[in-house]
Amino acid sequence: MKEELLKIAQESLSNDEVKKIVREKFMEALGSAVEDAFRWGDIKHAIENKVKEVMVPYIEKNDFSAYLPKLDAVLTELVNSDTCMGNKQILENFKSLMTEPEQKEIKVTDLFKAWIKQCNKDINTDDLEINCDDGASYCSVECEMSVEELDKPSWSSLQRAVITFENEHDEALNIEIPISKWIWNSGKEEPYTISISNDVRISSLRRLNEFQILLLRLERDSTTIIIDTDNYYDEIHPEEEPV
Repeated sequence: MKEELLKIAQESLSNDEVKKIVREKFMEALGSAVEDAFRWGDIKHAIENKVKEVMVPYIEKNDFSAYLPKLDAVLTELVNSDTCMGNKQILENFKSLMTEPEQKEIKVTDLFKAWIKQCNKDINTDDLEINCDDGASYCSVECEMSVEELDKPSWSSLQRAVITFENEHDEALNIEIPISKWIWNSGKEEPYTISISNDVRISSLRRLNEFQILLLRLERDSTTIIIDTDNYYDEIHPEEEPV
């Protein structure tokens, strides 16, 4: 019986069909091993690093500003199309967010004025006195700007500060804007820039006002914030008219 089984095994191993099956299984195993190697592990990381070495310098050296007029035209067409009327505010805010700021730097007092302009539209007029001297209008509301530099740890090179815009009538409009700058050991200082660090989702664009979009644009483009004064006072003039 033993010799008979050995004979059958030898005949089977020499069979071309068995060789074909073994060859196919070997190729499948090899293919699976290679696929796994490319999916994770050292080979995958090596490929990723090589791609980054090639792609990152290419992207960094290219100026994509030429595409902005085309993007602006496409967004304008979308905003005005009937099919997108339900998402018009989202598209308008996205278009504004993608628009390059006109200035590379902005004074904190000019930023304060931009906030006041937004407050003129949005301020809650409940309980505001009405001025009847020259037609009926709501009385103005005093507002204040302040800049406070925060304590910097001795081991850190990052100096933080907070810009505050506030009024006492409608606290929902008040805002704190974090800014920061690098101070190197050599004594060199980088300019202040906005550091909101918000993860803006498409769905949230519907709720953002013009001033919030401005802040995001200034942060995205690392616009320099010039502290021309630490304190400043002004007034909000409500656009809403008394009924």
